[in-house]
Amino acid sequence: MKLLPLCTLLLGLGTFLTGCAGYQRGAAVPEPFRTVHVPAFENRTEYPMVGAIATQQFADALIEDGIFTLEDYDTARLKLQVVIQRCQTNSVRYDRNNVIVPNEYYLTLKATVYIYDAQTGEVYVDGKTLSATETMLTRNQYQTGVQDVLPRVSRKLAKVILDELHAIQ
Repeated sequence: MKLLPLCTLLLGLGTFLTGCAGYQRGAAVPEPFRTVHVPAFENRTEYPMVGAIATQQFADALIEDGIFTLEDYDTARLKLQVVIQRCQTNSVRYDRNNVIVPNEYYLTLKATVYIYDAQTGEVYVDGKTLSATETMLTRNQYQTGVQDVLPRVSRKLAKVILDELHAIQ
């Protein structure tokens, strides 16, 4: 009679362990593809600092991810090119006392991304448009709102680009 609870426990433990058998810790990106060259992002928007901020946020996200390493142009296997095409705001909310000037916007960054293999010339991402959006509060100070939100929306865009790197097999 006492054998039944022990068998049930062992059966449950065995089922749990076999469910984890397919799990693999670490990245699915093959080792040779873990070196990346990241030049400054080209900025085609009306905001002069977008390219620099987005490049820095991507480099930080890449380092924090821990899978890829930043390399020089000559030594990196993967080459990345990013062109920031648009930095667009859309009004979301107005102050009830001033319905002419919005006090909250969505700021969207749109970028065109290219990723290719420096050894084989194979193109993994060929001009794919990626975007990220973040809420921007202005409190009647539009430029301050833009300066405040650019690092946050750039970090979101960095994670979307990083997902493209992770998808390389």
